[in-house]
Amino acid sequence: MTEHVIAKPGRTDAFFVAPLIAVIAVAVAALAASSAIFLIAGLCLALVVVAVLRFEWFIYAQILLLPWYPFLDTGLPLRDVSLPMRFVLFAGVWLMRRHKGQSVREWFFGSRLKKGVIVFALISTLSLLLSSLGHNIDAVRCLLRLFSYLALFFGITGWVETKEQLQNIIKLVLSSTILVALFAFYQAVAQGYTDLYFHLYPSQEEALEDWNGRVTSFLFHFNSLAGYLNLVLPFSLTCMVMAKERWFRYLAFIAHSLACAALYLTGSRGGLIAYAGMVLVTIWFFKPKAAALSRVLLAGVLSMAIVFAVQPGTAGGGRLQEVDDFTSASRLALWGTAGVMFLQHPVLGVGYGNYRSLYNDYLPGVTPNQLDAHNIYLQFLAETGVIGFIVFFVLVASFARIAVRLARDNDSWVRMIGIGLGGALAATLVHGMVDYLFNVSPQFGALFWLVLALGMVAFEQLSLPRAEREVPTIS
Repeated sequence: MTEHVIAKPGRTDAFFVAPLIAVIAVAVAALAASSAIFLIAGLCLALVVVAVLRFEWFIYAQILLLPWYPFLDTGLPLRDVSLPMRFVLFAGVWLMRRHKGQSVREWFFGSRLKKGVIVFALISTLSLLLSSLGHNIDAVRCLLRLFSYLALFFGITGWVETKEQLQNIIKLVLSSTILVALFAFYQAVAQGYTDLYFHLYPSQEEALEDWNGRVTSFLFHFNSLAGYLNLVLPFSLTCMVMAKERWFRYLAFIAHSLACAALYLTGSRGGLIAYAGMVLVTIWFFKPKAAALSRVLLAGVLSMAIVFAVQPGTAGGGRLQEVDDFTSASRLALWGTAGVMFLQHPVLGVGYGNYRSLYNDYLPGVTPNQLDAHNIYLQFLAETGVIGFIVFFVLVASFARIAVRLARDNDSWVRMIGIGLGGALAATLVHGMVDYLFNVSPQFGALFWLVLALGMVAFEQLSLPRAEREVPTIS
């Protein structure tokens, strides 16, 4: 491997790139105060400029901005502003690799796992196209989101070549999570979603239920926020225990403490149980375990102090003590509906993304096109049948095996990625028993596939001869 062209030092455009971005940022900030549309337009303009001048900055900007998902309810088929940006990222990596003469075939089909990802995409597509129940615009949007997740996955696996790039990605994810947690605390103190939230997401004023003490931060729902945080928390935990740089351990400790507090404020029972399961999985790989456990406990104490400071006597906290009748009855009804769909269409299901548009046929009187099955296993069975279910969970099992192998390596960074990947998968599978977030939360879906991409890159590096792993770092 050689150093990326985009990462070479001494470029003459460095003297005007930063001032130009600063000017654009100021303009975006000014326009944002007047209209969310201007804010999104300014963001897109800034990202396009950055993509042309410094492509690696464009990638890092997408990762930093991942929790914020601009969404325009304009009536047009394409409403997700971030979706085309992921395809731009993919296209940029494609052009970069062609310029360097790197194999596209190796990029897509270089391992069984990558082939499995492509097979999963094909099965999901066929399940919708061949469905006897047909498809609709919302299901097509769900499929396009899946493609954008995979574009991000292949974009990252095709771009990352150095440990420093992996480090930068993880640091950006931790930094953005700190911002997510701080905004969640702001909502808790304000006792509402806040005007800023509705300024960023105008359509949420009608779509989101009335404030009940549960925070959403920059995501669309409190359960989605819980799932998102549980993908980050394994990495913050491993970094605060194993990172060699002191300031990096501090960054991870702050991110973990704040994210834990925000997780509690979501009031998500499934999210908290998933976090507990994740901690049990990750602690197993730490040596010595006592030191790791002490830091987890210290972060937990700080998290509880934050919770009591921003939201004493919370409604969300009371919710954690029992399951109300409506929640249990509605979940059972949605699970039963998914089961019936699967039994009626066992091979390829009703079509990827079709559950939302069809559950009303089985549950008359329930508001249509608003809910998912609240179970990752049942939703995959209902929408993609036994074939899609097997392909997806074989992929998950394969990434879990990779996580274990990485977690047992001697290299500390490889171990951190392996433990983080394993913890994220464990949290997703546990939380998936009561929620399905890939369609309702594009932030969660993108981060999930980004985490898989980091594991894939680390595993590919581990598979190389030791001499080839020592690649140049970014200056």
